[in-house]
Amino acid sequence: MRVFVVDFGGTRLKWGLFSSEELERKGVLSSQVVYSVRDFKEFLRGFSFDRLVLGFAGMVKDGVVIHAPNLPNWEGLNLYEEFKDFYPIVENDANLFILGEYHYGSAKGYKNAVGITLGTGVGGGAIINGRLLRGKNNFAGEFGHMVIDINGPPCNCGSFGCAESFLGEYYFLERVRRVFLRHGQNPPSDMKVLEDMAKMGLDLARSLWDEYGRYLGVLISNLISAFDPDIVVVGGGISNAFELFKDSMMEEILRRKVGYRFEVPIVKAKLENPSLYGGLYLANLL
Repeated sequence: MRVFVVDFGGTRLKWGLFSSEELERKGVLSSQVVYSVRDFKEFLRGFSFDRLVLGFAGMVKDGVVIHAPNLPNWEGLNLYEEFKDFYPIVENDANLFILGEYHYGSAKGYKNAVGITLGTGVGGGAIINGRLLRGKNNFAGEFGHMVIDINGPPCNCGSFGCAESFLGEYYFLERVRRVFLRHGQNPPSDMKVLEDMAKMGLDLARSLWDEYGRYLGVLISNLISAFDPDIVVVGGGISNAFELFKDSMMEEILRRKVGYRFEVPIVKAKLENPSLYGGLYLANLL
């Protein structure tokens, strides 16, 4: 069976074509290139496959996009209906991430795992007692919209102080820009440049990654308290800088430990494209 998996993120679309369990081809596009349903369908027709798995960055219930802060033009669409010619499986992209890491990556062999994706937005998913946690409306795992500061900035979701408003790429880069300008320095154009600056020893860049780690530590400490997982897996594009914010993240988690003692490994995703493998798992399951 040939399976085509798409991770439709807020700014980037990752895709992979599997043939007999092997990743035959893969690629990355700007989400703007396939901004409309018609454009996306044209893109899909360039491939030959038996099953489509669509991982979507947003809240999707029964195939209908209920809320997609970073892809507002897709809200209200029934993805099962729109892509019925491709026999689609529709799933939240962060759920695909944790499924991929659970069955093929860092969380393989554990019974309880929590995943966090750090990119344009902040997503999440949890597998508890070997089963993907979904909730009543299939919205479980929206960790990016857990409030970590009641006086925090507004978030695209309509709330305030969400983890995403501190850790999402768009929001964090805006924070970086303001700090650099306040210090009379030219701000980096993207996260990779900020990463390179920190690796070269620029104190301002390193301090911002430390700040990033502390906010992530607050979120993770809450998730540990809520789910008592065996492991927490961190992925997404921003996780490429994991070593730059790992120490401050761990310090914050340890500082916020509750009365009992626990040891939970916090690791970077093992797979290069976990969500694609999560889609492969679902296609084989269904």
